[in-house]
This record gives sequence, C-alpha cells and structure tokens, in this order.
Amino acid sequence: MKLSTVIPLRPLKPKLDHSSRVVLLGSCFTENIGSKLDYYGFHTTVNPFGIVFNPVSLTLLLSRSLNDAEFTTSDVQGHFSYLAHSDLNASSSDEVVSKLNNAANALTTSIKNASHVIITLGTAWIYELKTTTSVIANCHKQAQDLFNKRLLDLKEITTALDSLHAIIKKVNTKSTITYTLSPVRHLKDGFVENQRSKSRLHECIQQQIDQQQGVYFPAYEIVMDELRDYRYYDRDMLHLNDLGIDFVWERFRESAINSSTQHAMEAMEKYQQLKAHRPQDKVKHDGQVQKMKEYLLKTYPNITHNKDVI
Repeated sequence: MKLSTVIPLRPLKPKLDHSSRVVLLGSCFTENIGSKLDYYGFHTTVNPFGIVFNPVSLTLLLSRSLNDAEFTTSDVQGHFSYLAHSDLNASSSDEVVSKLNNAANALTTSIKNASHVIITLGTAWIYELKTTTSVIANCHKQAQDLFNKRLLDLKEITTALDSLHAIIKKVNTKSTITYTLSPVRHLKDGFVENQRSKSRLHECIQQQIDQQQGVYFPAYEIVMDELRDYRYYDRDMLHLNDLGIDFVWERFRESAINSSTQHAMEAMEKYQQLKAHRPQDKVKHDGQVQKMKEYLLKTYPNITHNKDVI
C-alpha cells in the first residue's frame, strides 16, 4: 500500500563525490543541503553573501564578483548593504565593504573551481529602493515606505537566469548547474501571491532545463507531494524541521551523490558523532577524535580538510 505520492528522480550527471567542488547559492533551503554536504565531508561553498531569495539579486552578485567589480562605500548604508544578507553586517562601512569584497573573492574562486553549482530560488517578489529603483537582496528591517514591492515578470526572471548561466559558463565551462525551487512558502506575501511567485520561478527554471542550461532537482515537489503532513514542518509551519530536511536530503542523496561515497560518508558520520560526544575524560576523547581524523584523511584523502568540518 502506497501512503504518499513518490516523485520520480532523474540522476544528476555527473554525480557528486568527495572530489567534487560544490557551490550552493540562493534561499535558506540551499543552506539545509549545504550543511548536510559539509557534515559528510564534501567540499562546499555556501552563500558567501548570505541568503539571497530572488534571482535578480543573485545574478547581480555573481556578475559583480566574477567581473571583478569591486565593492565600495557607495554600496553600503552605514552598517549594512542592501546587496547582501545581514550576515555581512558590521560596525562600520569600511568593514562591510571588506566583507563584501571577501565574499566576492570567495565566490569567484569557488565558481572557477566548481564541478557543480546548485541554485535555489525562493521568491519572485522583489523590493526596489524608491530613490534608485535598484533591486535589493534584503530590506534589513528598514522602513517599508523606502521601497516599492512588485512581482518579477517571466521575461525578467528568464533574463536573470540566462545571464546567470552565461556568467558562470564564461569562467567555468565544465560546471553543472542544478536548479531547485525552495519549498519554503513566503506566506507574508500572501497565499495566492506566494503561489504566483513560485509558479513564475518554476516556469523559468524549466525553460532553462529545456534549453539544456541546467538540470532540476524537484525539492519543491518532494515537499509538496511526499511530505503532505505538518509533522515535517517547524513551529512556524513554513520551514521544514529536521525530520523534513533529512527526508529531502535522502532523496537528494539518491539522485545526486555517487554510491561510491557510501563508505566515506559512513566513516564521516561516525567521526561527527564522536566529535559531538560529551565525554567524562576529555583528554582521552580528544585523542580518539585525533586518531579517527588521521584515519579518515589517510583512508579517504578527498574528504574536505576544512577545519570547521574535520
């Protein structure tokens, strides 16, 4: 007896393994998958500019970074920049500029070396500064009367995604671009408004797939059809909880990760569990962690050497 609608998956080609270099950009769902890849020792770069929900802002940041268009104080309003997430906020304008340029350098380096670029689009609703009509990535809790809010039309989204594809392929012809549509509903925009937004993004993503300018992982469909139960959601009833994220991760793993990584992933999981353990004898525990780390790096040399992961 089937108790859910199972979404058929197309295998990602080429699949990910521990020699892959993965860049993940876009909405908060990107960070869910990115954190899982980190956990299992994959080489990842996740949202150097922080979470970015709309395709226009994402394309602008890629363009500025890959074309070496340095950020200056003109891109900053005191302690933040409308171009980026609050993760890049700082106590001074100069420090924000420094963070922006560091993010640009990190993004440029990672895109040039990427085997896979995974892009998750969140919303087609955008905010424009009234004074400049420029699209912003984040309002930074500023007064709403500073902005005009509107829905991107299909042509604007398609233009952004075409540009995004061209920008990436200009510096890295071998990278695979994978699109996902964030399953997180933006209900502050309204129920109907959220669906209009998701529908426009979905159509434009599929146009990219039709033109062979990317592949698609159906995270949105998996959540909407396979996880039709609020037990998979956080208390806000919008974001997935750990159980829901784990479910989508398993489906992503099925579609996108080479089965040859299984033993390495199992070893990484044991290592992560050992690291997270709270021991009575810390000295002994630290020795066990170090011994297992040395074993991992010797046995699976392609696992990331990121000190935050291993």
